[in-house]
Amino acid sequence: MTSEVLLDKFVRHLRIERGLSENTWQTYHYHLKGYISLLNMHGRTSIEAKRNDVLDYLEQKKNSNIKSSSLFGIAIAIRQFHRFLNTNGYTANDPTKGMRLPKLRQRIPQPLSINEMEKLLSLPTGNKFNLIRNHAMLELMYATGMRVSELINLKQEQVNINECLVRIIGKGGKERIVPFGQKAKDALIRYLETKNKRFPIAQDTLFVNSQGQVLTRGGFWWQLKKMARQAQIKTDVRPHIIRHSAATHLLSGGANLRVLQEILGHQSVTTTQRYTHVTTSLLRESCQKAHPRF
Repeated sequence: MTSEVLLDKFVRHLRIERGLSENTWQTYHYHLKGYISLLNMHGRTSIEAKRNDVLDYLEQKKNSNIKSSSLFGIAIAIRQFHRFLNTNGYTANDPTKGMRLPKLRQRIPQPLSINEMEKLLSLPTGNKFNLIRNHAMLELMYATGMRVSELINLKQEQVNINECLVRIIGKGGKERIVPFGQKAKDALIRYLETKNKRFPIAQDTLFVNSQGQVLTRGGFWWQLKKMARQAQIKTDVRPHIIRHSAATHLLSGGANLRVLQEILGHQSVTTTQRYTHVTTSLLRESCQKAHPRF
């Protein structure tokens, strides 16, 4: 059985049995295609791979000056792939067993300040469809801290306007219920009224583009970058920074770490604890500015 066939079986396992998002399994697929190409150059299949093949590939990627997070992701993908082959009887041995993963230097992007978020949220004004939609998306994303993939895949039935609750389907198909406030509610009501007039035929997807089609990640990212430039925000504003900012501002405002874990959909509270470092730095910065003898 060729490496390509085994890769297809692995991706199917990620999609169907593990229920990973399209973005996640596509990333695994992309990483493993490069690894398999190296094996092919050495005249070996993934069944015949040795520990040195894995280490050689990781060393090659490391020397290409990729980010530590990317190298870590590649190593995880290779390890998961070989574990799958071994567990399902395609190979007798797992060349990655006991192998140490590359060190991951986790860096939390600098969140936007509350003032910067206010400037960004106040920008999409007017009666144009895209502006009304952008405002609703920003308000909902900032209110709930949801991921951009969760935002663009929202169905109308997942949002309870009256109760101000949204049912978010996160990684691995896991669901969580997150509340949102009055400002997000007002923005959503205005958007839905505009959307229903413009596109009277029922649309399952909540947020659509100006042609009534599903809005892509890239489409929203482009809109966000445009708004950030207009707001004169110098930070490279990506969709994930809105999530980071929401989490940081909640913690700074006194939100419980366990509650924040539920809101963000983190499997482990350890992941949520990353934000405490950001919050501490913000507190230190405030003290330096305000305290006469700090």
